[in-house]
Amino acid sequence: MIKNLLDKLFGKKEIRREGREFGVIGTVAVNNIDYSLDNWSSSGYAITGYDGPLRRGDHVDIHFRLELDGGALEFDCKSIIVRIEPDKETMAGVFVEMSPETRILIANYFDS
Repeated sequence: MIKNLLDKLFGKKEIRREGREFGVIGTVAVNNIDYSLDNWSSSGYAITGYDGPLRRGDHVDIHFRLELDGGALEFDCKSIIVRIEPDKETMAGVFVEMSPETRILIANYFDS
């Protein structure tokens, strides 16, 4: 815990398992409300404009939609909320309980 605090204070570079894609057009519907997609990766997403009751650790059904040239990548799955930043109106979650077909679709997107 103290090591993490010191790393944050002294600017240790954040290490992630995989790269995120920024500058995309899309939405994530949470409780039937669409929020703008800020970024996403094969394991999760971040949205902007969120000012709701969910908290870290909550499980929620989502509908993910990413606009593509000539179509869209979209799917339904469950998500676990991993980060809420009320001051920035940002929320992030990870994809869970997803169909194998959806996992393949996402993997193919990032492999292309």
